Amino acid sequence: MAISPGRDAAFSCQKSALSESLRTKKFPLTEEEIFYMNCRAAYLTVFKSSLENIISKEQLYLALQHAGRNPSQKTINKYWTPQTAKLNFDDFCIILRKEKPTSKAELLKSFKQLDVNDDGCILHADLYKLLTKRGEKMTREEVNAVTSLADVNADGKFDYIKFCKLYVTTNEQCLKTTVEKLEVDSKLRRQQFGNHIEGPPERDPSSVPKPSPRIIRKTEQETFSNKGDTRSSSLATTRKFKTSISFTITMGANSNRNSKLTEPNSIKVFGWTGELGPGIYWLIPSTTGCRLRKEIKPVTEEAQLVYRDGTGELFLTKEFRSTLSDIFEVIDLDGNGLLSLEEYNFFELRTSGEKCDEDAWAVCRDNFDTKKNELTRQGFMDLNLMEANDREGDPRDLWVTLHSMGYNKALELTEACPFVIDIYADKCKPRIKAVHMEACSGQLEKAICKSVLNKGDARVMDGYENIIVHTYKRDTWITSVIENKSDNKVIIHINNELSKNCVNNRGLNIFAVEVAPKSTMVCQHVMPVNERQEWIYYCVYSLIS
Repeated sequence: MAISPGRDAAFSCQKSALSESLRTKKFPLTEEEIFYMNCRAAYLTVFKSSLENIISKEQLYLALQHAGRNPSQKTINKYWTPQTAKLNFDDFCIILRKEKPTSKAELLKSFKQLDVNDDGCILHADLYKLLTKRGEKMTREEVNAVTSLADVNADGKFDYIKFCKLYVTTNEQCLKTTVEKLEVDSKLRRQQFGNHIEGPPERDPSSVPKPSPRIIRKTEQETFSNKGDTRSSSLATTRKFKTSISFTITMGANSNRNSKLTEPNSIKVFGWTGELGPGIYWLIPSTTGCRLRKEIKPVTEEAQLVYRDGTGELFLTKEFRSTLSDIFEVIDLDGNGLLSLEEYNFFELRTSGEKCDEDAWAVCRDNFDTKKNELTRQGFMDLNLMEANDREGDPRDLWVTLHSMGYNKALELTEACPFVIDIYADKCKPRIKAVHMEACSGQLEKAICKSVLNKGDARVMDGYENIIVHTYKRDTWITSVIENKSDNKVIIHINNELSKNCVNNRGLNIFAVEVAPKSTMVCQHVMPVNERQEWIYYCVYSLIS
């Protein structure tokens, strides 16, 4: 059990903690804006700026704790692999989307397993066994810190109902305080990735100007920055830009009714036909992240994964076995009904961040059903049952696996989209092989950057020939990449306020990004909110002094 009540209280990312402070806003924040605000609030409890990087497992663990998460070592290892050198704020946001905050109900359920008298209390001796023997093991000193809390301990017993209430209340209060501090401290707020302005400009959205692409001079920048809501004037007057560059792209409405990309409610088929020379090509399925969001659907009841029969023997539930069977189909890449070591390791890398070596695979072969050195479906089921038995029926690690594969607490696939790639050729027999892209490793970003640099339009920042903004336009999206050829890192301020009918993958109209020396980075993906209407991409990129 990975709780640390004796340490700094964690910050919950639950929307309820913000409701009071946001209720008085004239323009209510969107779900996405609330999410990013909570991310920044948590990040800034560990770092001075969200431009700083996470450089160790310990920092990642602490940052996740402050975001209201309760990560096990298995969860940490999934995102911090032996190849990981650092994670940035964007990586942190990605992790928070995947890892759900610890709820009061989950805490109560964990403690209730040891409540033999069903009176809301646990003997200190039993609590010690729970916290030092199961899950993320705590030290004796850490357990003593729990049992010495006066408000939740009496007569050698731990009142876990009071503790859970105190835990959640403290989390929400800490988050509220931190967010309020972020709102009051304008200097702190401006330095963040995903910089947030309190409300949208009070203007008729249909009256958005259509200026031609140009370089904005200093006097023009001051005029531009003071347009819109006067509440954001402090942001404009205190920000000093060395130079700016603007882009305007007007996109027509899309009349193809079948082209709109939405949540995958049904099977869709996309294809490409062309001529390729000899060589090796990488096919990288991805989404912009603009509209393909996680399904906001409350789960009223957590699915049961395991149960015990009358003799006390542990079994997987029918629902869990069905889900595992679906997962087996996904990771069975060659479709032969068996899992090779290579296929199984795709599953392991996604769920735990670690590979199964030959020795461990030999143990699997000796203990579980295999054919031709490959794991059968039944063997895969038995392997998961063994994990449940190792935890004495505690399903927490099983849930880590399920969440990693995109399943929610109701065993619904809401955060992943399985796909099939078929290749046909006229004059040769192509071979296709799956390769693993490590979480937060930058492999996808490098591929996107390379594509945009090859195909996009390049604009140099006025007076700074080593800083280039590349923009690649397609019918349904626009991607921008910033290239920094200089020997120094640069911070670029991005303003999309004057765009019309647009949404970007960062969820905010104003934000800042840091670009390392001699590197490129994806700045943003932009798509229309409504493809049936015209959309205007108007973005100003400014170099911060």
